[in-house]
Amino acid sequence: MAPAKYTIEPPYYPIVYVRGYAMRPSEREETFYDTYYGFAATSVEKRKVPPDEGHSGADVFEGQLIRFMKMRDYGYADQVNRGLEVFHANPSRSIWICRFYDQDYISESLRSIEEHAEDLRKLVCETIPNRLQATGVDLGDKGRQYKVILIAHSMGGLVCRTLIQNLLPNWAGASVPDKDPKRWIHRLVTIGTPHRGIELGKIPDFLENFITSRLNPFDANIFNEERMRDYLKLMAKRGKQYRYDVHSLGPQNTPTAFPVKRCLCIIGSDYHSYGVVKEATGNFSDGLVKQDRAYVVGGEAPAANAVYRDEQKCFWANVHRAHSGYRGIVNSYESYENIQRFLFGNIRAEMALDNLKINVVPEEGSRYFYDFEFLFAIRKSNAYLHRREQDPCENAMRFNLEDVPTRLPLHAGFLNSTLKDEGEAFSQFAFKFRIVEHRVKEGMLWDHEYPDRPIYNETLEIRVGDIDPLQPGVEVQYRWLSDGDAWTPVGPVNDEYRFHLRQAGSISDATEVVIKVGSWPDQALTQDEDFVINAIQETRRKQNAQLSQGGN
Repeated sequence: MAPAKYTIEPPYYPIVYVRGYAMRPSEREETFYDTYYGFAATSVEKRKVPPDEGHSGADVFEGQLIRFMKMRDYGYADQVNRGLEVFHANPSRSIWICRFYDQDYISESLRSIEEHAEDLRKLVCETIPNRLQATGVDLGDKGRQYKVILIAHSMGGLVCRTLIQNLLPNWAGASVPDKDPKRWIHRLVTIGTPHRGIELGKIPDFLENFITSRLNPFDANIFNEERMRDYLKLMAKRGKQYRYDVHSLGPQNTPTAFPVKRCLCIIGSDYHSYGVVKEATGNFSDGLVKQDRAYVVGGEAPAANAVYRDEQKCFWANVHRAHSGYRGIVNSYESYENIQRFLFGNIRAEMALDNLKINVVPEEGSRYFYDFEFLFAIRKSNAYLHRREQDPCENAMRFNLEDVPTRLPLHAGFLNSTLKDEGEAFSQFAFKFRIVEHRVKEGMLWDHEYPDRPIYNETLEIRVGDIDPLQPGVEVQYRWLSDGDAWTPVGPVNDEYRFHLRQAGSISDATEVVIKVGSWPDQALTQDEDFVINAIQETRRKQNAQLSQGGN
């Protein structure tokens, strides 16, 4: 055991990648011979260039695993082949691959998802802490400062949930503190994970259930709801109904509960760029996983006709990417930019519209409904980090005229002030908001007199000053892009920054944009320990001091 030379530096915990489903033996063989289990996949995108350079160029993204290692601010080390020893920085900032398919390939037999989760438990609870200590990392009193970040693709998210909801709380022989997932796992990120199973939308339900539960081809019943409830320990009932939905992390008020606000779910919507399976899955999906099945909640299912409360929902981002492939959700700018800010950012910005009302005098014999579209981007991210629009994403927020809510939550995004360029005083983001009106006429399928029409379309920029966790309030300014370069400051009212939406005859003049800005992480949401919050705040102070002195 090497003498301790390093300490854990929250929030830069070891990152563990957990891959998705390898259906056939040939896929497991390919996975076995890949050092990084597919997480080192890169992508190349077309980008616009000035006229004198042609029509388009190539924009190269080296993949999130490589980017975490190359980013000077993050400085992660690859642990493969003595990477921790030869990388001359803190080895606690390390990247690990859960190689749970190795034994399946070597033994030529497919093990259960519980056995795959046990491989993950051994990696997280035994292998990594032992390796870190051997390379001189002090894990704190009884190892309590050690945790990991789990980043999982597709079925890998269900492997992680099996660890969190099943294996750790029922870990035989472990001490009570060690049974608590919060003791081991700092954050969980899932990318295109079928948390509510996989729905083959173009196959009748009775046939789909027979195929998965009875025939079980390639162990596909792991995506069947009853099988999921078994390995996720969600069998408890309330009368004749299940107490928890299958995408629930379970109870949120027990000692071994994992807070849903420690979770970020990346949801894909590019159905067209996926392979042949999309023909069975259908639209409103990433080609394999339906958008409404790719996120987690916490706590009990709501009563009939009710919805989950905001505090029961994870954080999520909709990105226009396919489940895998050249335009896959893992090897994308959008996923990486969301993930790095969720993990290492220091600002959370929640956006909403309030006092919302559509100004329309309904024509007799017609029915009206509306698509509310919202796109969110952060300066220097080179991509839309959250995208809710009907074309091409098929995920606009749609309401009948009489059901348009007075308050419409838009998104909760994360910023990292340490990524600003030298001399910049603000973190800056933009969002585009559009409302499209549809009219259906009685007696015919569609009103053929007019096509669907946008009734509101604006882009707004917001910039936010640095947050001091010890000081209340933060400087916030905004500008409408159609107004030019002038910024307007706005002050807080009950922790919210409010200003009116640009006037338009189609929307009530009372409609307001609401921005709620706060420090991240928020201990009330994430239930991080005091020493973690204090360590993160100290890290932020050092980073901001370096930034103000010209370093980044």
